[in-house]
Amino acid sequence: AQTSIKDRTREFVLTVQSARSHVLPSSKPNNNSNNNSSDLAARRKRFSAKAAQIGKDIHRTADKLAKLTKLAKSKSLFDDPAAEISELSFVITQDLQRLNEDLDELGHIHELENLSNGQSNDHASAVKRCLQSNLKTTAESFASVLQIRSENMQLQQTRRNEYSSASSFANKRGPDPSFMRGGGGGDGGDE
Repeated sequence: AQTSIKDRTREFVLTVQSARSHVLPSSKPNNNSNNNSSDLAARRKRFSAKAAQIGKDIHRTADKLAKLTKLAKSKSLFDDPAAEISELSFVITQDLQRLNEDLDELGHIHELENLSNGQSNDHASAVKRCLQSNLKTTAESFASVLQIRSENMQLQQTRRNEYSSASSFANKRGPDPSFMRGGGGGDGGDE
């Protein structure tokens, strides 16, 4: 029994070429399509890098806010970290403004560069919404900390006024007469 072997390589090559021609409009490679796909990849990469940087910056700002919260809750009458609180508040305000601008820029990247397919576009929208939500939470926390600081400053001012009033009252009254007699109320006067 002799088996017949037939070389079907040519048929295979023709089938592959036929399949390729159904996928691509022409049988030759389309450089325009390759450029579009590499452009899309570059846009996605740019969006992802910008989003990652914004996320890191929000986290850094939240860390600064945690430090500010600790300082703002300080109720010491004489050791108030006012300068540090003021400086940190200024830095956080600048950070929040820059982050808002960065989120606007991310939105423009998302809109202008249209990330093509629906799934990528949905993902980009979800990332943007998540970052906006995180930034909003951070900004609201910052406003809350500033409110706490304001209340603590009013409380400290009230305490200072009470302290200085009590001190002033004691000075106007003069020295305690029991100390003038030398006895101070003990058993003692004349021995």
